[in-house]
Amino acid sequence: MKVIKAIKDIDIEFDTVVTIGNFDGVHKGHQVLIEKTAAYAKARGIKSAVFTFLNHPINYFVPEKVKNIFDEKEKERLIESFGIDYLIDIPFDKAMTQISAEQFIVKILKDKIHAKKIVVGHDFTFARNKEGNADVLRDMGHEYGIEVEIVQPIKINGIRVSSTFIRELISEGRVDEIPQYLGTHYVIEGEIIHGKANGRKMGYPTANISLKDQIINPKNGIYASRVIIDGKKYFGATNVGMNPTVNGKYLSIETNILDFNEDIYGKRVRIEFLEKIRDEKKFESLDELRKQLDLDTGFVRQKYMSNEKIND
Repeated sequence: MKVIKAIKDIDIEFDTVVTIGNFDGVHKGHQVLIEKTAAYAKARGIKSAVFTFLNHPINYFVPEKVKNIFDEKEKERLIESFGIDYLIDIPFDKAMTQISAEQFIVKILKDKIHAKKIVVGHDFTFARNKEGNADVLRDMGHEYGIEVEIVQPIKINGIRVSSTFIRELISEGRVDEIPQYLGTHYVIEGEIIHGKANGRKMGYPTANISLKDQIINPKNGIYASRVIIDGKKYFGATNVGMNPTVNGKYLSIETNILDFNEDIYGKRVRIEFLEKIRDEKKFESLDELRKQLDLDTGFVRQKYMSNEKIND
């Protein structure tokens, strides 16, 4: 998959089928759009493209209002897994707020991307002041010889699948519900950094992962997690919070990786959140905290490490 990071760099020589959207999280609703795009392109013998934005458009107007579900690398990895040929992942900037609907269709979709078919969701909007929507795109597309398919919302368990809903699940700590809507576990990936070694002093060494301001974090608490290091999978108990028992002052995400004792400082690690075990709380003593950590890790061992299906 070729990744294009700026409008000026778009110079696709082939006819394409393209889907457009923010695709934050690449959830199951997004996946329908991407799968249709890839399938139509393959059937017609042309190329497939996903047009999206590096930053959430809302954040251009109100900085940091919306937190991303995944980082840029994870978003690229997921989109590529559908067999897409081109990912156009550009900044949403001032130029995007000034372009008219017709200019967007003609100068970008028609002239630069050579779109022959466009697949969008029913609530798709574009161009200055959101003057363009799915119906406008379909009407203008017909005028310029571009077929447009509008896809209706995807519902699971009677709930419309959306990035907003998935963010709600994350912020409430309901991570065990996420895979049915997202198609994968909620993941945080980052570099292992040095912490205060409080866990190690109690016999529970933890791997601290660097935080990213633009990524949403789960509700503070203790989570059963799967940890991927150098392609190998382990299980752990991950703490998201302030470490109140030791008077912590900053939010941290740290994982006690079970049956693991290697130096991984500086390595990139993936933390998959499987389920919330309990809320974070302040204990009266380190001994009381240590007893609770015994229970937390025991829960992970019993439910996950002994279950071959989940371990696959």
